[in-house]
Amino acid sequence: MTELQDLSERQQAFLLIAALREGDQAPALLDYVDEGRGDAPRAVLDAMLKQNKKTRQDDWARALVALGPEGKVNLWSQADAGWIVDSLRGEAPLVWAQVFRELPRAKVGRVLADLPKEMRKLVKAMSNHVPVDRVWALLKRRLESRFPSVPREIWERPGEFEAFHRLSTDQFLQLMRELGLSEMAVAFSKVDRTATRAILHRLGVEDAKELRRRIKQGGNYSLETMREAQMNILSLEVEKLKTEELTLEIGFSVFSRAFGPEHRGLMPIFVYKLPPKHGYVLKRYLDLNIPRNHPEKAQRLRERIIGALERIRPQFS
Repeated sequence: MTELQDLSERQQAFLLIAALREGDQAPALLDYVDEGRGDAPRAVLDAMLKQNKKTRQDDWARALVALGPEGKVNLWSQADAGWIVDSLRGEAPLVWAQVFRELPRAKVGRVLADLPKEMRKLVKAMSNHVPVDRVWALLKRRLESRFPSVPREIWERPGEFEAFHRLSTDQFLQLMRELGLSEMAVAFSKVDRTATRAILHRLGVEDAKELRRRIKQGGNYSLETMREAQMNILSLEVEKLKTEELTLEIGFSVFSRAFGPEHRGLMPIFVYKLPPKHGYVLKRYLDLNIPRNHPEKAQRLRERIIGALERIRPQFS
């Protein structure tokens, strides 16, 4: 079923304004503008008008405010350094110098490390050149256009994903590794040695040692849980994945199955938290799994992921 957030921002704004101004008569406006035509806008508006009449006006008003610039957080300054470098490739050193003035201090070093040595020298030489506010405003708009924005309410209050949202990039990747290892431990807990040996040979040395330890340790897994883990791994075509990618990719797949359609707005937060090569992989799994995730299974997975996070939290320095 199509949700309001699945529509374009222009369509969302039109439906919200129409509902606020016309109430139950709003459907009469749908055929008069392009944003209202089609089955999807009509279905969304019908669902909106079925909301509780005592609260829906306030809900619509908040949703409309969230579509404005004050209601959003652009991810350009929050994204992993790799996305910033990719988005600014080919820009002049003066542009880079100004971007570094605006980035969080902790991120500057990581972005600099990804730049060629000669560019780093040029940027340093430009560090004292400060463009006038109007020039920077123009540069900033151009930069922000290359990154997604998320509703400020989602950024500040991501609900059940709060603990994952607050992780650094390195901590989040540690969590993905933990999810990958635990998924394999469940999947291969009752599998014959030949199949287990085959997966161990596909892993790096450290991951293989850790997985072997967990399989020997065993666990009290239900048949359904083991079957789900096995089907998940089989769906990944692990034989085509590189050794260093396998554990993380399984982790990304597990994480993507914890999202329901109502969590779609959170996707960019986690995709851009990662380096681009990992972010694209996570996005692929989110796009694939969100439409077919079962709410109860997604909820159980979120609880499992919280458990995995608590297991590895002592490793965070």
